Amino acid sequence: MKKSNRLQRIADLSETAEQLAAQALARASEEVERIERQLQDLESYRDEYLRPLREPGGGGLGAYQAQKLRLFVGKIEEALALIRKKRALAEKQRDHERQQWMEQKRRALITNKVAERARVEEEAMAERALQREIDDRPRRV
Repeated sequence: MKKSNRLQRIADLSETAEQLAAQALARASEEVERIERQLQDLESYRDEYLRPLREPGGGGLGAYQAQKLRLFVGKIEEALALIRKKRALAEKQRDHERQQWMEQKRRALITNKVAERARVEEEAMAERALQREIDDRPRRV
């Protein structure tokens, strides 16, 4: 097997690894987006429950109802804090996947260049060999 063929197989494997890394990055990005939507939904839900407390006079709520509402909103705030931590971890994972993808892309580009250079060198050597053979023919006759 020619050197260029061996190198091309390596380059193909590098491209496959780069594609897998790109897919992992896409999944990580989608996870960040999903968590972000979840966070926005829960913030909206919290704001909906806080609205009566923000109205002048407490929106007609009694002290007991206002206290229960504050406790409930406190639970929502705890859930929001957990989701924010989850988002931070997902963003960190996405950044890691991006770094991996960039490294695989760099490797794929380099191996493709090396394989192309080897193919060009082999073609040049074959061309020179053919030219020598053509040049030697008149001497044999």
